[in-house]
Amino acid sequence: MKRDKHSLLVEVGWCEWVAFPQLKIPAIEAQIDMNSQISLLQIFDYTTFKEGEDLLISFGVNPIQDNTDVEVYSVAAAKNRRLLALADGERQWCYSIETELCIGSMKKTVELYLVKDSISPFRLHLASQAMKKLANSDQRRSYITGDMLSPATVEIFQ
Repeated sequence: MKRDKHSLLVEVGWCEWVAFPQLKIPAIEAQIDMNSQISLLQIFDYTTFKEGEDLLISFGVNPIQDNTDVEVYSVAAAKNRRLLALADGERQWCYSIETELCIGSMKKTVELYLVKDSISPFRLHLASQAMKKLANSDQRRSYITGDMLSPATVEIFQ
């Protein structure tokens, strides 16, 4: 029996919980942005430093929407730096990093641009390009891969 190639794809909605194990982020709510070519992660308190020939960036993330009490700090190698035009019209120089994304049963290395002080309620905007050929998006639904919105979510970070 021949399998439909779409049956092998992970189903995702317009909003999902994802994880970035290499960044020590066990859960963060992501808006799946079908109109964007790049993925954006909202950060704070960042610094860059050299380690040998590598440029590294240290940064903080508030992974839970409307909650600045939960903070996760990460360090990653800077891949690129680019001037981005953000949704509010502001232009900002942003570093990008590569890291492993986990969403549902899917794992993939993605490029994230680190944005400081975004006005979006979502801390992560995940471009559909990041999941190309691995996910089927249903923009009418959300949390298809599971809903972690509960008091237990905060306990994950403690």
